[in-house]
Amino acid sequence: MWKVENASEKHIRIADPEQYPKDTVSCISWAPSGKISTFAASSWDSHIRIYNVNLDSMSLEQKSCFDAESPSLTVNWHQDEKSVFTGCADGSIKSFNLETETSETIGNHDGPVKDVHWLSESNALLTVSYDKTLRFWDPRQAKHVAGFQLNHKVFCSDLMYPILGLGMSEAKLLFLNLPDIQRVLGAGAQSPPNYLDSPLGANTQVCSIRLYQGRTHGMAIGGNDGRCNISSFRVLGEPSVSRLDNFMTFRAQKIEDGNRRELYPLNSLGFHPNKGLDFIYTSGGDGVMYFWDTNVKNKIREFRFDGVPITQTRMDPNGNFLAYSLGYDWARGIQGHMTQPSKIFVHTMDEGELRYQR
Repeated sequence: MWKVENASEKHIRIADPEQYPKDTVSCISWAPSGKISTFAASSWDSHIRIYNVNLDSMSLEQKSCFDAESPSLTVNWHQDEKSVFTGCADGSIKSFNLETETSETIGNHDGPVKDVHWLSESNALLTVSYDKTLRFWDPRQAKHVAGFQLNHKVFCSDLMYPILGLGMSEAKLLFLNLPDIQRVLGAGAQSPPNYLDSPLGANTQVCSIRLYQGRTHGMAIGGNDGRCNISSFRVLGEPSVSRLDNFMTFRAQKIEDGNRRELYPLNSLGFHPNKGLDFIYTSGGDGVMYFWDTNVKNKIREFRFDGVPITQTRMDPNGNFLAYSLGYDWARGIQGHMTQPSKIFVHTMDEGELRYQR
């Protein structure tokens, strides 16, 4: 049993051990309306699981489980909350109907599918693949309705419509204004896309990204060296963002013990949905989850999990719950493989955790 330092009854667990994923959790996605306390989790065990937060019993209850027939790398919801979409390691894109408990294959990429995003504005599914393409799908058809080639492989992405943010190979970032995507990536494009250099530097691989919107638009990225950068940008009708304004860079995930210093990947991060830039959470391969107050540039609190990596985190649309998963992230290769089973928890957020207490 993993010990959760600083834990309390606020960390909600799955009551039935058989309902835990059998392999590393690759993605967590909450139902988008915020009217139900339900989230989906994809896993390398090829399954999509739907969990509900039961505050009466203070437990997580599995409502559905679907077999994707290939390691599932991502999951996202249709806005009607009756179905979820996933992208798999074999390149397939599938949908699962929660009411009928049936599945359907929407299409395929030529490589593993890293992320899927539902676009309620156009009733289309956007997929991002390691084959260096973006594709748009009408789920009623078995063929993509539009596709665009990228210059770099995508390692992570986030969508806050109309902006799609991409963290890419060779330390590049790309922020696309989706209504104008044809202008930069389509045939006969009027202007080339602005592939930006990562503020973390050329030697750091970007492995997590999250967008925010408050007083400004902006993003946070996490690197494989444990550092985090927060930058803002302007959306001025450009088809792709042309400049980042640096706000802060700090080392989030690290272990320092005397003369020993170890760096770990920042696997997942995010902002509070109601606080914009003011509050950010980070987690990574060091097995520590941090809450940060960016106004004073200081840590609010931390949760430690005996060195077991935190692979994914995601806050619900209302900012009441933070779901997170524990398991091996393969950052240390086969020699660092851990035998502990993967776990999922939900932390209930408290107003006092959202700002630094002087």
